[in-house]
Amino acid sequence: MRLYTHPKLRITVEEINNIPYIKEVWRGILNPVVFRELINVSLDIYAKEIKKHKITGQDKFLLFADVTELEMIRQEEITWLDTEINPQYEKLGFTHQAVLSPITLIAANKVDEYNTDDEKAPFVTKVFRDHKKALKWFLDDAIK
Repeated sequence: MRLYTHPKLRITVEEINNIPYIKEVWRGILNPVVFRELINVSLDIYAKEIKKHKITGQDKFLLFADVTELEMIRQEEITWLDTEINPQYEKLGFTHQAVLSPITLIAANKVDEYNTDDEKAPFVTKVFRDHKKALKWFLDDAIK
């Protein structure tokens, strides 16, 4: 189910093993102003939509960010996401964020630094190169 469409970002609700999750697909070169605007739009959408899609008793909730087609992102944006945005994701009810790493080396080098060090944190971010491994990581943790 599609929640939002923009030339640089598409947000949908997907399911794996009957467990709903939010999927973002980012693409292109993102101007920092546009990137931050889109993140803020997505936060507004999640504030309205998450409760509708989270199933009763679901205590683990995934934000799956596919940034394979992202061509460039600045270190400032990674830091901003980490310090300002991730706490907001956590407040909204996300527990996991799987990030599918960009194909371009410049963007991949920045995104690879985005992993959460503490695996037991209430909101954990992990960067993956493989879609299936990302979803398996979430499912393995969600069914514990």
